[in-house]
Amino acid sequence: MLELLAALDALEGARDARVNLLDTRAVLRVLAGRIRTEFGFDFSLIGLVEGRDLVLRLWSGTRDSRLHDLPVPLGLGVGGRVAAAGSPVVVRDYYRSDRITHDFDAHVRAEGLGGVAAVPVGVNGVRGVLYGAVRGQAGVGDDAVAGLARLARLAGAAVDVADGAAALADAAAAGERRRLAASLHDGVGAMLFGVGSSVRRLRGRAGLAPVVDDELERIERQLARAGAALRESIHRLGSAREPVRLTADIAESVRAFTARSGVAADFVPVGAPPELDPARAALVLRVVDEGLLNVEKHARARSVVVTLAVADGVAVAVLDDGVGVEETAGGTGAGLPALRREVARAGGALTLRRVEDGGSVLRCELPPPAATCGTLP
Repeated sequence: MLELLAALDALEGARDARVNLLDTRAVLRVLAGRIRTEFGFDFSLIGLVEGRDLVLRLWSGTRDSRLHDLPVPLGLGVGGRVAAAGSPVVVRDYYRSDRITHDFDAHVRAEGLGGVAAVPVGVNGVRGVLYGAVRGQAGVGDDAVAGLARLARLAGAAVDVADGAAALADAAAAGERRRLAASLHDGVGAMLFGVGSSVRRLRGRAGLAPVVDDELERIERQLARAGAALRESIHRLGSAREPVRLTADIAESVRAFTARSGVAADFVPVGAPPELDPARAALVLRVVDEGLLNVEKHARARSVVVTLAVADGVAVAVLDDGVGVEETAGGTGAGLPALRREVARAGGALTLRRVEDGGSVLRCELPPPAATCGTLP
């Protein structure tokens, strides 16, 4: 039992270490510097959406600390408007602009800013805002705004990669928790059951002294409480939110594929894990399993990559570097047509095609969860 608890502690530490290896803020800090050095801005900020606020977490070129870590409610000021609307805002004269609220004039005045441009970060929902500003009467040029938009795309990629790394770490933790739960069930659970059975047999013997029978009854009650506590612990260890469970299940399918086939395989989630109902999550997992099975049987591949992303819907792909299996070539199994029909019923599309430089890709695209109705039949 103590060994299992120690393993759980080590698991949590390993998860944090893996996530911390990817310091997203370090990447964004570099981008904040590039906003100034490459596009002529005197001042730059990067805000991250946290709940109902845009919090100004990174900056370069500030003279005053009033904007540092400032929460900006969505819809207010320049950045709050960008975060709420999801589109860029450029004001040539901050103080005279009628396009924004002026809740933060004192903060801006302390920096001596004039023109301000801000662009959103993120494709599926705004994850943050990049600001560039000039001091005095100088205006913000179109080239500077275009450069800011290019850096926003880099920032979005950094956030997506960080989300993917966190999702993979969470999936590894969820999978290990389930293995620990199984170990507790098969080890400690079986031990408690055996001890309880022995106590019940002893109590069934004739001629026991009352004091002995009372003590055995007390032990039996304690064992019952210990069993209930163990079952609750096993349930908590084995449970996970559906997005984390899906990511963990895909990671386990990829690991099992490598173990049985000897083919190197990687799982690369991009962005936060998708919020899917259990039926659609199971469908995504079946697509991955079918793709890996086809690779194992027909592709003669040396490596495989499985990707999962949320970009205008949910997309999962199984890519290999083998001989380039096509469905029309036969040998892909009877499961693929049936799976395609199931994906179509969910409003999505499933394709299998060769890639130009060798290999094949099985891709499944499902509509955004908000656009789907009901559950799969």
